[in-house]
Amino acid sequence: MIEHKPNVNSNSFLQKINIFKVNSITPSLVIVLIVMYTIFGGINRDFFSLQNFKGIMAGLSVYGFMSIGLSFVVLTGNFDVSIGSILGISAVVMGKLFNINGGNIPIPVIILAGLAVGAAVGALNGFLVTTVGINSVITTLGTLAVFRGLSYLFAADPSLITNKTYVALGRGFVAHIIPYTFIYLIVIFVIAYLVLRFTKFGRDTYQAGSNPNAARLAGISVKKAQFMAFVIAGLTSAMSAVIMTSQVAYAQGEFGNGFEFTILTIVVLGGISLSGGRGTLIGVAVALLIINSISNGLTMISVPINWREAFNGIILIAAILIDSIRVKRRELLKA
Repeated sequence: MIEHKPNVNSNSFLQKINIFKVNSITPSLVIVLIVMYTIFGGINRDFFSLQNFKGIMAGLSVYGFMSIGLSFVVLTGNFDVSIGSILGISAVVMGKLFNINGGNIPIPVIILAGLAVGAAVGALNGFLVTTVGINSVITTLGTLAVFRGLSYLFAADPSLITNKTYVALGRGFVAHIIPYTFIYLIVIFVIAYLVLRFTKFGRDTYQAGSNPNAARLAGISVKKAQFMAFVIAGLTSAMSAVIMTSQVAYAQGEFGNGFEFTILTIVVLGGISLSGGRGTLIGVAVALLIINSISNGLTMISVPINWREAFNGIILIAAILIDSIRVKRRELLKA
């Protein structure tokens, strides 16, 4: 079941668009974000500089797109550890296309090719999980290894991207303040939120993760919802590949390596339950901002990278612990 349980006697517009759910973790995350900004700003005043905020906004999109996709998969009660390798193989394909035929292939064709690769790998994951019946973690561990290997095989050396128009997609700013990539992310977040909140597919996604047996009895195609969630995860990972390659102006096989850990941290911290069927993208958006700002803030106060990684690990463990407690609490209330 979805966390939000509206009052059956009230159909007000405000209730329908309310972004916070009953027992949502999002308000607590907002408080954590404010406290964190206060601490970092107190230690280093440059944290509140316009230049730093521009950097934070520009750095949100790569993790942000992948977090959206993984949220869909986790909501259905599955998991995808191949999203980093999907980013890598999509980036490699686009990088190669920019360097063949004299670099004359149209940019939209190259982008569509990268997105198609991501969606295809997502569809492969979905097929193996829903049709063949292999556990999602085992399946995506396998595809992680396969496509990471292919990425290294075809792009051991960087493929440079010299197309200025393409590079501007990842480096441009609106009014020299708001990064294009931040706008792309907001648009995709809004679309994904509306899909999950107001469409039949969104309701099916929650039901498939919350109680698949009851969903099947209600006529919901659980396998279809799970399959499409993997496709979305593959597609959003490819979107991240587009952003990443346009920002750095090259593609390499190691792109996305190890991203799964950070994306999982964002998704679980944002309140998407690992048991499936609960959580919202609003919480994921706030968690994304927290994780990205923590990395930025720790860098600005000269914390060694080892400690930054350890800090992220602590956050993930805490988020999983909180999720476990919330799941047990719901089970006790049902008993």
